[in-house]
Parts: sequence; structure tokens; C-alpha cells
Amino acid sequence: MLPDPDWKSDERASLPSEWRVDVESRLAEGEAVLSWFPPDVDARLRYRESLVVLTDRRVIQGEPAEGGAEGGGREWSEWPLSPELTLRARDRAGLGTLDLFGPSGRLAHWRYTIGRSQAANLIADRFTRLLRDGGIKFARPAAFACPVCGGDLPSEQAACPACEPATPPAASSLLRLARFARPRAGAIALGFFLTLASTAAGLVPPYLSVPLLNNVLIPMRNFRLVPWYLLGLAVAALLTWLLSWARTYVIAWVSERIAADLRTKTYEHLQRLSLEYFGGKRTGDLMSRLSSDTDRICNFLSINLLDFASDVLMIAMTAVLLVSLDPILALATLVPFPLIAWLVHRVRARIRLGLQQGNRAWSEMNSILADTIPGIRVVKAFAQEKREVQRFVASNERVLQTNDRVNDTWSYFGPIINLLTQLGLLIVWGFGAWRVYWGHIEAGHLVGFQLLIGRFYVRLEAMSRMVQA
Repeated sequence: MLPDPDWKSDERASLPSEWRVDVESRLAEGEAVLSWFPPDVDARLRYRESLVVLTDRRVIQGEPAEGGAEGGGREWSEWPLSPELTLRARDRAGLGTLDLFGPSGRLAHWRYTIGRSQAANLIADRFTRLLRDGGIKFARPAAFACPVCGGDLPSEQAACPACEPATPPAASSLLRLARFARPRAGAIALGFFLTLASTAAGLVPPYLSVPLLNNVLIPMRNFRLVPWYLLGLAVAALLTWLLSWARTYVIAWVSERIAADLRTKTYEHLQRLSLEYFGGKRTGDLMSRLSSDTDRICNFLSINLLDFASDVLMIAMTAVLLVSLDPILALATLVPFPLIAWLVHRVRARIRLGLQQGNRAWSEMNSILADTIPGIRVVKAFAQEKREVQRFVASNERVLQTNDRVNDTWSYFGPIINLLTQLGLLIVWGFGAWRVYWGHIEAGHLVGFQLLIGRFYVRLEAMSRMVQA
């Protein structure tokens, strides 16, 4: 029954300070503390702190005596370990129970709120491992260790990254929305056509600027052509506005209905789940799925994805026009492009991980709010205001830390992209001026290049922000 001495399992140093002296005074010589769990609800469903300690020889329970002050006058019980004992943790509708069973039935039970569920699962897991193979392989306090793998956790409510299912790539996650988009395939096709048409119309003004300069302004002749060029520019601007408005309206209409269907399907699925599922989930997480998460998907489809598709089309069409005007100058224009693509690839994983951690931290804080605000009468009835404030402050600090990490990366990434785009413009001016001076191209081509390349790099910078979206 004794654990392997090579396993680091004694956790008496991690015991709560107000309990440590009493627990150590009851330990026999050589007895090791393997785990501990602090229930926060008593048998009468009142908030009350107690302690359950698992050693390599027995289970010990300590609780304040009836009428005794907190921290003194405690009552103690113990149960020697034997192969017939079983320790089980169960969560039901936000209130959990840790039960100790023996051959004759239930020997003891302890109640806890959902915030202590991971600690309860951990001590039950360590109890099972101890009876199965005679030891334990973990060395962290129960409130800060994963109940499955024993890995480090930043808080007792935090999710374990090692035990969570692997996050699918962003593209495959987006493809899961295909079944919601399929009924509106016609409207989506119309939106894509409008995106293509508005992008093409937006390239007409730079294209018309080249002959306006080369044929009218620089040689100072054929002034009668100016009204026609201006008319073409005005029509292109009006057509771009009209097509962009129609495109935005159609895509927003589709995305709102996809998000509505997603909310309905998610809520229907929640109604079919068991009470055990809701007992093991935080209220804020479930509310976030139906509210903020679906709203983010709607914004992504109607704004971010639409802009990204428009940027891709604009870059492709601009590259074609650049090559048609001057292939050599177009090649020089694209010099910074590989470096920008490499930076986007390097930063993408770090930004995505930071945003996922930030979303988890926000979900944890929303869960605290969803649990506390509706039950504020209970909190005040049992004078738990200080405890709830401490929980919120700790959660808010985790939100701040995760956001700071993302901001540190993004504050570096955005300006470096701007710097590279400015370098691209300088390359065009320098190399283009040289080609104009030696008569390889006309000045109008260089000005047209500048107008096109300005749009090219602006779109490229906007595409880099897709990483955050």
C-alpha cells in the first residue's frame, strides 16, 4: 500500500495554512499526504469550509465543530484505506458530491460548488490510483492541478490545455458552417459576383489615369478628351459605390440568417443534453456559446471574411494590371511580398493561441458573473461578498495577462507590416523613376503604378489583419 519512494507525492506543504498544524499533528510517523480537497458546502447546504485529506494510509476529514469558531474547535473523522473503499465525485446542476463508499454502503459524503469540481475529481482520481497501483505521480495542490492528467492549472476553474481535444484548424472549423450556408447558396453566389464586380470597378480609376496623363496632361494636347476621362472616373466611382453597397447588404443578410440558424440548432442541442452535462459546465460558458460566439461568427462572415475575399480579388487583379503595364517594374514591386507572407505565417500561430487563451479567460469571468449576479441574494445572505470579489479579481487578472501577451505581439506585427509596405512604395518610386529617365516607360505609367501599388499594399496590410479575425 505504500507509494514508491521514487514518486514525489507528499503534499503537506501545500495544505491550507489554517489547517496545516492540525493535520500534521494527526499524521503518524512516515505518513505522507497524497492529496487534499476543501469542500465549501456542509450537509445542510450552507457555505462552510472543511477539509478532506488523503494520505497513503487513510482518509481524514476535518470540519469546524458546531458552535465553534472558524480555525478552532474542529471535529475529525478518519477511515483506514482498504481495497473495498471507493471515492467518487459527481456533479449535478451546479452542486457536487464527493462520496466515500465501503462494503456496507456510503461512509461519508461532502458537498461542494462547481468551482471545486476539479479538485474533487483530482482527489478521487488519486484515491483510485493509490488503491490500484500503490502510489501517485502528481505533486501539485488539488485546487491547481488537472483532475485527469495532474498538469498545472492557473486556477481551479481553468481548463487543462493538455486534456482538451485538439483545436481544429481555423479553415476546417469554418467549413463546418457549410451545412448552414447550403440553403442560401444562391444569395452567397450573388454576393461573390457583387464582390468581383465591385473590385473590378474599383480598379478603373487607376487604369484611366495612365492615358489621361500620357495622352493629355504631359503632352498638353487633346484637352477635349478630358471630359470623357472624367466621366469615366465618375461612372466608375458611382458603380463601385453601388456594387459595394449591394455586396455588403447581401452578405450581411446571409450571415445574420446563418448565425440565427446556428443559435437555434445550438439551443435545441442543449435541450437534449443530460443534467450531468450541465452540472459539469459553467453557466457563463453555455451562455457564451449562444450569444457572443455566434455573434462573432456573424461578424466574421459579414465583415472580416467579406473584406478578406475582396482584398484577395483586389490583389490578384492589381497584379495582373501591374504586369500588363510593365512586367519588370511589377517584379520589383513584389519584392517585399514574400517577407510579409513569411511574417504573417510566423505570427499567425502565436496570435491565434493568445486569442484562444483570452477567450477562455473571458469565458471564465463571464461564468463568475453569470453564477453570482443572478444569485446575489444568496451571496449576501451568507456574507460571501468578499469571496466573490476575490474570485472576480483573480479572473480579471488572467484576462489582463492574456490580453497583454496578445497586444505585445500585435503591437510589433502591425508596424513592421507598415514599414515593409512603405519600403515597397520607395522601391517603385526609385526603380520607376530610373526607367522613366531612360525612356523605358512613360511618366503616366509610373503614376498609374503608384496608384495601383498603393491599393495593392493597403489591401495586403488589411489581409494581414485576418490573422486576428
